[in-house]
Amino acid sequence: MMSKVHIEWGNLGRSEAVEQEILERSKKIFTVAPDATKLVVHLQVTNPVQSSGVSQQKVSMELRLPNNQDVRAENEGNDLYKCIRDSKKALLTQVSSRKNIKHVRAVDQLEDPLTD
Repeated sequence: MMSKVHIEWGNLGRSEAVEQEILERSKKIFTVAPDATKLVVHLQVTNPVQSSGVSQQKVSMELRLPNNQDVRAENEGNDLYKCIRDSKKALLTQVSSRKNIKHVRAVDQLEDPLTD
């Protein structure tokens, strides 16, 4: 499982807690998309504390799927854990909507084979 998750820390310091959060969240992703080959998670600080305003982090996740059907989600905010959760949710939504589309197409073909 761990080899399927690749974390790119960008300009964010590596953190055991953040890494564990990502690995926990990725379990659900690989359950929903068992054919996925890799999850790439990129973390970045987009607005450091030194500049004006609140520190902002960006999380982007890319799920590699067979046949170049990759899905990608990105979230930005001041709560890194919330960005990770929201990115995971967005990926899962994309994966399940693709499954529904494939399922509908297969059903359409089964129900009326004479339409061609």
